[in-house]
Amino acid sequence: MSNTVSATNPTMATIWRNGGNAALVAAVVNGILYYIGNAIGAFPADVITPLGGPITIGPVALMTVGLILLGTLAYMLLARFTANPNRWFIIAAIVVFGLFLPGPITLAGAPVSMMVLLEIMHVVAAGSAIYFLARK
Repeated sequence: MSNTVSATNPTMATIWRNGGNAALVAAVVNGILYYIGNAIGAFPADVITPLGGPITIGPVALMTVGLILLGTLAYMLLARFTANPNRWFIIAAIVVFGLFLPGPITLAGAPVSMMVLLEIMHVVAAGSAIYFLARK
């Protein structure tokens, strides 16, 4: 098996298309997870987030799409200024994922089911960004 590295970085159009695909897939999967969680009572309205309100589909979609699009911008800059944007993006994505990981655990009064679903949503967003953006 050969490990060949492409000598050219992806075009801006390819990067933004891949970022859009990552955001779309993650938003759909996280939306499904939210509605499942909401149906089983995992997202009670009395748990207030640092944003000042309960978790609803709006903030779930906004945070998922917004952060992946910021990641796409970061990937675009890495592709422009580094020889191996995939490696640097994966490292950065793992670091950012690690920084977001404790968030759900710190929600006062949140049920365990809510924390678990929010952690899974983080994995979905990070995984989608890495899968779609760091592809050849």
